[in-house]
Amino acid sequence: MTEVTEPAEAEPEPEPDAVVIAYVYDSHKQDVAYSFHRSVIELIGYDLASHGYVVRGGHIAFKCSTDGLADGRNKVVELFLDNYPQVEWLFWVDTDMGFHADTLERLMAAADPEDRPVVGALAFTQQEAESDGMGGWRCRAAPTVFDWAHEGDKMGFAVRWNYAHDILTRVAGTGSACILVHRSVFERIEEKYGRAWYDRVPNASMGQILSEDLSFCLRAGTLGIPVHVHTGVKTSHQKTLWLAEDDYYGQVALSRLPAAPPAAPATDAVAVVVPVLGRPHHAARFMDSLRATTDMALATVYAVGQGGDEETMAAWEAAGATVLDSGEQVSFAAKCNLAYAKTAEPWLFLVGSDVRFHPGWLDHAQAAATDGVHVVGTNDLGNPRVIAGEHATHLLVRRAYVDDQGASWDGPGVVCHEGYRHWWVDQEIVDAAKQRGVWAMALASRVEHLHPAWGKAPMDAVYELAARHVPTDRKRFEERLTAFGGQP
Repeated sequence: MTEVTEPAEAEPEPEPDAVVIAYVYDSHKQDVAYSFHRSVIELIGYDLASHGYVVRGGHIAFKCSTDGLADGRNKVVELFLDNYPQVEWLFWVDTDMGFHADTLERLMAAADPEDRPVVGALAFTQQEAESDGMGGWRCRAAPTVFDWAHEGDKMGFAVRWNYAHDILTRVAGTGSACILVHRSVFERIEEKYGRAWYDRVPNASMGQILSEDLSFCLRAGTLGIPVHVHTGVKTSHQKTLWLAEDDYYGQVALSRLPAAPPAAPATDAVAVVVPVLGRPHHAARFMDSLRATTDMALATVYAVGQGGDEETMAAWEAAGATVLDSGEQVSFAAKCNLAYAKTAEPWLFLVGSDVRFHPGWLDHAQAAATDGVHVVGTNDLGNPRVIAGEHATHLLVRRAYVDDQGASWDGPGVVCHEGYRHWWVDQEIVDAAKQRGVWAMALASRVEHLHPAWGKAPMDAVYELAARHVPTDRKRFEERLTAFGGQP
């Protein structure tokens, strides 16, 4: 069943700023959310009192057929082009969305038939990132702000995790959950590709088929049609989630909920070991964050730099850290081992410079170190495996454990295996601790990782250097895991 408002006249006058609002629905699933219903009513009310975009345009509600969403969207565009010759704009809104009453007005203000003929609102989709081990998935929100990325012989749409806030930004693609499109875009695509605006396009290099909305953006891109997202026009998207304890602690980190139950105050001194390379600007931020959240009578920071990087070491010294020079040693692992040899505190905390400490982090970490626990993981609020309690990137390690057994598989007196350049150092320490039954996770100990993978920092030369060693480090870890009784 299709609902189409009839044009007002047999030969209507052009309405250059009129808008047809359109959506596709599945009546069998009854998937029209209340948030959508309320948002549409409020948008129409706002429209009546202001510009009358939709009042002078109309609406198309199309029941999704057995051919699916792509076919449904194509049918709507056909109806729009054929039945609304006087209307210039089509406004898509999905039936599981929520949006503000002025959403259409703000998108219209940003749009332009020639320069900005496609403008989407900021929307989020759900990524089922990793199994939670209980039949569900660890999920994360991903912005539908996409760039076109190349990696080796592979190419495709990549999420722009660190999108700029509250601006109009050009993108390679976005979703069609809340988007304004000028009719000329549909006409140009039809001229080149026929009436296949939303037919899904295969991406052979990635072994996947693009979604119908990204397929539309891909066709627009091949014709030089710019696509934009207004990150200041916000929406909500109704999805299903699997919720667990780590989700709760992630919410606590937003400071909108009561803090986790306080742990007993930490009592043991800790050497905070920070291998550093470049990024002198990290020093003051790191030290300020640590001082604001930690009893500094217990924590001493050892920044381990290397020869030739005097600017970075000077910055850490000026910020109040004890600086160790590793000479020609450049790897994260070697720098950790040097710090172990040069310090005496009963605990080592292995961490990068790109973190933010949250209150009580050391209290909760040491509280988890009950008898027989020698390696404690902290919550980086980013990595799905970490927030699921399976892994950790920032580790509290008992010195006596290193003295007696070693934290890696290399034996007593060794914290990290120096065959790794950067990656998998933490994985070996965690796996070795699990094998020996000395591992614990402290999800309430929050040491937030400000990493590009979680959209919390821009990519830089240091991250790129680490990434270049991923294949070699991975291969070495898999060989060592097999040799020491694990399964790769």
